[in-house]
Amino acid sequence: MPSERIIFPPINERDRPEEIKLLLARISVIRNGCDLDLLLFLYRHPRTLLTNEQIAAFVGYEMKQIAQSLEIFIEAGLLARTQNPTHAARMYLLELNGPAGGDYKKLLESASTRPGRRSILEALRPGRSAPEGHAQNLRLVKRASGRG
Repeated sequence: MPSERIIFPPINERDRPEEIKLLLARISVIRNGCDLDLLLFLYRHPRTLLTNEQIAAFVGYEMKQIAQSLEIFIEAGLLARTQNPTHAARMYLLELNGPAGGDYKKLLESASTRPGRRSILEALRPGRSAPEGHAQNLRLVKRASGRG
């Protein structure tokens, strides 16, 4: 049975920056351009049999960055990895099923376009303003830990 790909409508141009910030706040595993580009690569190739070196070459980031992003995706339950002891390549399976899957798909559909990717990378830049309430939660955690 072939898998179906659900195409979400693009994020409304008028609401793009705020909606992107809200999506990124809900999708906390996307921290930088490497995470975004790797997840987009895996979205386009949901079943991939490659070495980490090959993934790094295809995505265009250093292996260390790719390895960190892969581990974060695996820990978050977005990615499954299997290893065959006789082969260096590993099978990666992207798993976007679940409650947050729609948010990932919406963000990735937007990242598939040049303006969408640019807007997402802009929102990921350090010092970006978090959606209302998100920054307050961060301050509360910071104060509770004794650093605020």
